[in-house]
Amino acid sequence: MLSRQEAAGTHTEIEIRQNDKVVWVTLSGILDRVGVERLISRVTLRLDRRGCRIVLDGSRLTHLDYRATGALIAWNRRLRAFHHQLYLHGWSDYLKAIVVMEDWDRELGATPAAMSAWRQPTGARSELMP
Repeated sequence: MLSRQEAAGTHTEIEIRQNDKVVWVTLSGILDRVGVERLISRVTLRLDRRGCRIVLDGSRLTHLDYRATGALIAWNRRLRAFHHQLYLHGWSDYLKAIVVMEDWDRELGATPAAMSAWRQPTGARSELMP
């Protein structure tokens, strides 16, 4: 299932693909607090059972407003209460540095090695992912 929408009033584009218990979210542009709120509301609608994996693909993100990091950390904590797992995938060193400014405990750590099989192959058609 594919849904693509642009967050009103921000420069964040959110594309969501879901396959079984994996929700793959491709983020484009600038992610700020309003964008995170819209992200959370759209992904939450997809979480119809416990134990889902949410992958935030930041390979198309150009900037992360540091004030949005706290909301991502808080969301991660709420997700864990329902046995969901949140992963950051494809985030540049620049974006990771912004996350680290607030995420002292590395709660939004890097994608585990086991997730390498989830990487979108070069040239893959986006409608075929996750």
